[in-house]
Amino acid sequence: MLKLADRLYKSVEDIWNSYLEHPFVKGLADGTLDIEKFKFYMVQDYRYLLEYAKVFSLGVVKSRDEELMRKFALMVKETLDGEMDIHKSYMKRLGITHEEVENSKTSLMNQSYTSYMLDVAFKGDALDILVAVLSCAWSYQVIGENHIKVPGAIENETFGEWIEGYTSDDYKANTQEIIDLVNKLGENITEEKEAYLKEVFVNCSRFEYAFWDMSYKMEI
Repeated sequence: MLKLADRLYKSVEDIWNSYLEHPFVKGLADGTLDIEKFKFYMVQDYRYLLEYAKVFSLGVVKSRDEELMRKFALMVKETLDGEMDIHKSYMKRLGITHEEVENSKTSLMNQSYTSYMLDVAFKGDALDILVAVLSCAWSYQVIGENHIKVPGAIENETFGEWIEGYTSDDYKANTQEIIDLVNKLGENITEEKEAYLKEVFVNCSRFEYAFWDMSYKMEI
């Protein structure tokens, strides 16, 4: 029998495949993406990550096991001091100032997505939280692994670093840890619980598509 994470993936496989056909995502691979759209995305994604870290923080609150608390705390640190540091260096190179990020508005779609994840986290348990964040973490890896096969993609001076970041050993290890925890905590869940987790996973995957669309259209 498939483990929980694999069963969740089956429920969103078509949605994730649609990411690869989206013009923003395709533009990252073939280098044709408008740089202004990418800058818009970077600012919105930075603001997204601030809320994403809060979702992990609620994992600390909701965990009874000390080891799991430590893992959630490390995920917060890796988001704030790892992924966001990469964003900072990227934005500096693109000429995006800290003041610009601070003064930018969070798009309505972005706010809707993070509010949904936080709502799941406030109401749910550690497993609910892990499933809520898994769509973002795992689908980015899937996109990166697709793009790294595209000739010239990794060498692109603007987007190659983005692709490389989401296919790095560290990133893949962090994603795998979330997957492993989902499988561990989801070993003996009820059918009702699994149905709810699939709903969360599908919703977050739909939000992911909407995020790409929002970035391409530069919608606030």
